Amino acid sequence: MAKLLYEYHEPSIITEGTGSEKKYKIGGIFSTIGQKNKNQRVYSRELWEREVKKYQDVLTSGSINRLGEWQHPERATVDPMSAVIAINKLYIEGDYVMGEATLLDNPKANQLKSLIDNGIKISVSSRGLGDVNAQGVVTDFNLITYDVVDNPSDYNATMEGFVTESVKSFDMQGNEIKAKEKSEFKEILEFIRDLKWKLEN
Repeated sequence: MAKLLYEYHEPSIITEGTGSEKKYKIGGIFSTIGQKNKNQRVYSRELWEREVKKYQDVLTSGSINRLGEWQHPERATVDPMSAVIAINKLYIEGDYVMGEATLLDNPKANQLKSLIDNGIKISVSSRGLGDVNAQGVVTDFNLITYDVVDNPSDYNATMEGFVTESVKSFDMQGNEIKAKEKSEFKEILEFIRDLKWKLEN
């Protein structure tokens, strides 16, 4: 019988805009492929390729499984009234499942925004149904969603948060600024990964 499995990861924090129009996002490594994590579990590439592909339908269909909650509820369903993030992207890049999510505008999510403003790191954690064999390899896994948590377990998923502030012409030239910020975000992620690889080698 499949059990609920939770895994923790610490992505980067991005904010866009200023004042009341400030938007908060988390982005970066959501899961690591083929490496044992702090929970002593290993998720194969084949497993993640299948689940990430399936999750694209969640992203495009408007399913409530696009939402994530605070900490981990002990259930295999998502309660939209308890959600704090909406996942925008989930894709594979190298040995990682990469993702991006936007914090919602509700009391619980706003408390998380306050933590972010004060330099507190938050993490994401996959929630899914699956089994683990004697070697710690996860089998028959079905991804439900990613939740926001306070305790990362993935050795490779810790990154420093950074902030990007858009200029006052955001409303008039939103597409241009958005593309620029997206490019800067990608460049910073690549720089951090290259720096980490050099330090480890």
